[in-house]
Amino acid sequence: MKKILVWWNKLDPSMKALILIGIICIIGIILRWDAVVGGARKGFNYYGGDAH
Repeated sequence: MKKILVWWNKLDPSMKALILIGIICIIGIILRWDAVVGGARKGFNYYGGDAH
């Protein structure tokens, strides 16, 4: 844990923000997995010729 804290403290503030935004996005994708997969399926079906 100390190594992670040392690494975190050495990062630029902009890099810390990017990492935090990435973590938040990953959590959001996990929480809304059904909607993400449903949207991807709908998109592939549209381009596959099944536009219903």
